[in-house]
Amino acid sequence: AAIGSRDVGAGRGFTLIEVVVVMAVLSFGILGVLQATLLAARLEQRGQAITTGTFLAQESLERIGALGWDRATAGLSAAALPAGLGGGGAWLQQEVVRPEGRFLLVYEREPPPEATPRCTVRCYWDGARGGYDSKRVVSLSVRRRR
Repeated sequence: AAIGSRDVGAGRGFTLIEVVVVMAVLSFGILGVLQATLLAARLEQRGQAITTGTFLAQESLERIGALGWDRATAGLSAAALPAGLGGGGAWLQQEVVRPEGRFLLVYEREPPPEATPRCTVRCYWDGARGGYDSKRVVSLSVRRRR
């Protein structure tokens, strides 16, 4: 064989450039799958929180319907909303802790002169960053005859 010539049969490996390109393509693929998995997990947590919040609010409205406003809300404390929800005012509140997270139920009723006052229950849940946020809420209302 001549000096500087390569034996074609001996060059069966990959070049460094080919290996780097393949590694880059694989890493982008793995990162894409990881990102999709994390997004799915966040959406599942959000779905669980919405389901639990809806259940808690519905349960509270059913209790108000069965017992009446005064008996159903007896024992609840009136306090200002947390800062993340705007604060201010005095609202009947109840904090509930479930495996899915912390939930804040806020009760509201139209003034008594109404023949059929509207009762509203808003359920906020604690987010991943901590604290309640006005964007994470389920609100249910019902009009109830006296």
